[in-house]
Amino acid sequence: MSIGLSLQAKSTSFAPGVRIGRLELAAFTLPVLLFQAIELTWRAYLPRFLNQDVGIALGAVGALLLGARLLDAMADPLLGWISDTVRTPFGRRRPWMVFGATLVPFGALLLFLAPTDASMTMIVAASLLLHIGYSFIITPHGGWGLELSDDRHQRTRIMGAKVWFAVVGSLGLLAFLALLERGFAVPLRLEMALLGWAIAVLAPLTVLVVILRFPERPAPDGAGQAGGPMMLIRAMLTNGDMRRILLLYIVTGAADAAAASIFLFLAEDGLGLKGWSATLLMIQPVMALLTLPLWSRLSVRIGRKRVLMIAYAMQALAAPLLFLVPAGQPVLFGAFLVLRALGWGVDYMLLRAMIADVADEGDRGASRFSASYYGVSSITLKIAMGLGGAGGLWLIDLAGRAIWPGGGDLILRMAFAAPAMLAALIALPLLNGGRQMVPHAGTLQADA
Repeated sequence: MSIGLSLQAKSTSFAPGVRIGRLELAAFTLPVLLFQAIELTWRAYLPRFLNQDVGIALGAVGALLLGARLLDAMADPLLGWISDTVRTPFGRRRPWMVFGATLVPFGALLLFLAPTDASMTMIVAASLLLHIGYSFIITPHGGWGLELSDDRHQRTRIMGAKVWFAVVGSLGLLAFLALLERGFAVPLRLEMALLGWAIAVLAPLTVLVVILRFPERPAPDGAGQAGGPMMLIRAMLTNGDMRRILLLYIVTGAADAAAASIFLFLAEDGLGLKGWSATLLMIQPVMALLTLPLWSRLSVRIGRKRVLMIAYAMQALAAPLLFLVPAGQPVLFGAFLVLRALGWGVDYMLLRAMIADVADEGDRGASRFSASYYGVSSITLKIAMGLGGAGGLWLIDLAGRAIWPGGGDLILRMAFAAPAMLAALIALPLLNGGRQMVPHAGTLQADA
C-alpha cells in the first residue's frame, strides 16, 4: 500500500479544467493495448484459425463469435453497476480489474494454442474465460476514464487518446505479424500462439500500471443506494441523446465486425493474396494515426455531428471500389484500403466522447455512474459486433455451399463492401434528422 500511496501522490488531478499530460494519458491508456490485441485476434484471426487449423465448421465459429458477445452483453451492465456502487478497501475499480487480469491469460493460452483435435467444449470454455476476464478489465477501466476530469475538452482528449493509442498498439502488433508472414512465412497456428502469449503477458502488466499510478475518484454519498442495474439502464435509456448514440454504436460496430471477420478470407481466398494479410491490415491503423488529429481539429470548426456524417459517407462511397480491384494485386487492394480508412476511427472517438458528455449531464447533482454508462455503450457495441461478425461468416458459408459451391470471390467482395454502405444508409438520416446530441458537442479538443 505504501508504494501505491506514494505513486498516487504524484498522479493526475481531478480538478476541472486541469490538462492531463501526454505521459499520464499514455500510462492510463496502456490497457487499451491489451484490448486491441484481444479484439484484433478475436475478430480478424480467430475465425480462420478455428476453421482452417482447429477444424471447426464456419457456421459454428460464427455462433461462437455471437455467443461470446451476448455473454459480454449480460456481464457488462452488471460489472458497470458493481464497479460504480460496491465500495472496497482497495477502491471501486481496482479489485475487478485485478480479477480480470488473472482470468485473461488462462483463456488466451487455452484458446489461441488450441490443438487440431480440440473439442468445441474446450473452445467455448476458453472463450468464456477470456471474455469474462476482458469484461472485468474494460468496463471498470472505461468508467474510470470518464472520471479522470470534469472538463468536457479533457474528457474528449482522454477518449481520443484511447483511440489513438489503440491504433498505435494494433499497428505495432500488425507490423510484427507482417514480418512473420512476409519475412519468415510463419503459419497461422504459430502466429496465434504468439498472440496468445502476448495477451497473457499484457493483461497483468498493463493493469498493474493503472492501479498503482492513478487514484480513483472517491465514491460519492448515496452511490450504494442507486437501485439495481436494470433500473439504472432504464433511466439512461429515457435520454434521447443516449438512445441516438447507442443506435450509432450498433451501426458502427456491426459494419466494422462484419468486415473484420471475413478480411482474411477475402484477402487470401478471394483475392489470392496469401501471406499479405497482416501487411494489408496495417493500412487501417496507419491511416488513423495520420487522420485522427485532422478530424479532431475539423470537428472543432464544424461540430461532431457533421464530422460523423462526412466519415460515414466517405466509407460508403469507397466501399464499391472493391469490385474494381483485380485478384493478385496487393498494391491496388492496398490503395482501396487507404481510401476506405480515411474516415476510420472517427466514429469511435466522437461517440465515446459523447457518452462521456451524456454521463456528465445524467449524473449532475447525483452520484456518478460512469462505469454503468460505459457498460451500456459497451453492451451495445459488443452485441453489434457479435451480430456483424457472425453474420459475415454465415453469409459466406451459406453462399459457398448453396450459391457458389465451387468457390468464387464475388460473395466475399459483397460481404466486405456492403456493411459500410448499409451503415451509411442508416447513420446519415439518423444524424441529419436528430438535434445536436449533447450540449457543446461541437467543441472538441484538437490535441488528442
